Amino acid sequence: MKEENPKAFKHWISEKLVQKMAQDLTSVFPQFNSKSFVQVAKQLKALELKPRVLVIRDTLFEHLPKDYLKALRILLKAVEKDNLKGFDLWPFSEFIQTHGLEHFDESLHALSILTQKFTAEFAVRPFLVQYPEKTYALFLKWAKHSNHHIRRWTSEGSRPRLPWGMKLHSAIRDPKPGIKILDLLKFDEELYVRKSIANHLNDIAKDHPDLVIATLKKWNKDCPPKHQGKLLWIQKQALRSLIKAGYLPALTLMGYGKQADIKIGKLKINKKRFKLGEIIDFELQLISTNKKNQKLAVDYVIHYQKSNQKTSPKVFKLKVLDLNPGETFIIKKRHALRPVTTRKHYSGIHKIQIQINGKILASADWHLDLK
Repeated sequence: MKEENPKAFKHWISEKLVQKMAQDLTSVFPQFNSKSFVQVAKQLKALELKPRVLVIRDTLFEHLPKDYLKALRILLKAVEKDNLKGFDLWPFSEFIQTHGLEHFDESLHALSILTQKFTAEFAVRPFLVQYPEKTYALFLKWAKHSNHHIRRWTSEGSRPRLPWGMKLHSAIRDPKPGIKILDLLKFDEELYVRKSIANHLNDIAKDHPDLVIATLKKWNKDCPPKHQGKLLWIQKQALRSLIKAGYLPALTLMGYGKQADIKIGKLKINKKRFKLGEIIDFELQLISTNKKNQKLAVDYVIHYQKSNQKTSPKVFKLKVLDLNPGETFIIKKRHALRPVTTRKHYSGIHKIQIQINGKILASADWHLDLK
């Protein structure tokens, strides 16, 4: 039987939170049956994180007025007390996205308040699906908002492929409405906002790489000198997946040559057989053969064994180099073979490769033994 982790994040959604929520709701709505509401805490222990949130959401629905707008006003009054913060408010945003779709203006206003205390990036997505034109229009307005949490929300909430969020299939097909929002945010003073812009572009790049390249070229062309550092940071983060994939237009935009002019030594690894928990140490010598300085994006690729005896590659960032003519550089790296929840390991032959400017230039096999 799997041992319970007392530090697991799901414990944030706890009996203590239920009691705090009941106290605040009763203070703004005396008719609230807090004694009945807190009984939901008995159900939490057996549940994981998201089901805990959803069962509290459903219990709120049972105990608040059936008139959605009345219920919403009560939730917002409880939020004003400022006792519930961060992930405490997740059941509230779930309540709005589940029950508030027929009340667009009031629900979006409520989410704009919540996102300043706890992100509403997930809760807004059903509204983008049902009311795309109205929601994008509102986001274009809020992209100029004085509050950076709201500005960031307009980018993050409209990402086509937001992790753990509902996919926006219309935005995957046509990301231009989202790019209009990003265009207003691209020189934002807050790194928190610029990170979202980069991640939004990285999402788009999975389906429309040429559009991302064209957008960044346009931004670069129109960029005032004082904002060049911000845009360069966004560009680097936005193109990370395309760089790993060796996509030539992205490599060119970042200043990497079409092909690395280097002499490369043998890829050395510390041993040929490994077990989980051990570390691969690898080393490689590079010598520049170009007559000019050259910029190199160096990654390494692990080809993991799958159950069908085939392998699946995973690209890891290693280093960005500026090599002078004739310069020698020795790459050294350690890669820990840790068990992870996102990958099941299998015994067998694996491979490690060195990728420079999108091209595989060195390779070595190794064996993982799980017995």
